[in-house]
Amino acid sequence: MRVLASERRERLLEALAADGRVVASEAAATLGVSLDTVRRDLDELESAGAVRRVHGGALPARRFVDRREADVPEKATIAAAACGLIRDGQLVLLGGGTTVLELARRLPESLEATVVTSAPDVAVALLEHRGLDVVVLGGPVNPDTRTVVGGEAVDALRSMRADLCLLGACSLDAQTGLTVLHRDEAIVERAMVERSARVGVLAAASKLRASGPFVVGPLDAVDVLVTDDPEFTAPGIEVILS
Repeated sequence: MRVLASERRERLLEALAADGRVVASEAAATLGVSLDTVRRDLDELESAGAVRRVHGGALPARRFVDRREADVPEKATIAAAACGLIRDGQLVLLGGGTTVLELARRLPESLEATVVTSAPDVAVALLEHRGLDVVVLGGPVNPDTRTVVGGEAVDALRSMRADLCLLGACSLDAQTGLTVLHRDEAIVERAMVERSARVGVLAAASKLRASGPFVVGPLDAVDVLVTDDPEFTAPGIEVILS
């Protein structure tokens, strides 16, 4: 029976979580695919930030707390370019991730809006802006993504109609769409997308043309992309270069 690429990558992540490493040759035998196929899957997962490639396989990627110090100038420029998307009087949904956290830190002090976020870190940063009404979605917090997950958050989103949703991408790909590494995070972010009139994604060049294991939405669900990649184009998506 043929195993889909998304299922293979999910099983690779499960093996990594269970054993602390993935040996490519062993994974190929377990999944019944070629060694080259596993290598390509691991390369895709590394591009998405899910694993760290080493000779012969992969190890766990650095956790969120470690990644906050990585590529700060790159994230700061993308965040600064995205600030103009939020307007006075709007209801805005913000996801988690290091680039969205940088955005929260850089919003203009004069901005007056209501911001609902799934990320406690983002909410704390937003409290520095006196003109903002800040709401944190309820529910358990995933320690890897540092975002709220679960049915309580999804139920709360169903009662909202946001003007704008801004998400940090694990990866964005023309065929797969917007993807993340964790199933529970994908469920909440999917609800955020569905309840928003406009959807924006903040993503560095390294996050484009790659795919993670869990889909938030198709490419046509994205209205605007803020990136440092001058070569990325997609029909119907406004691209803002940082």
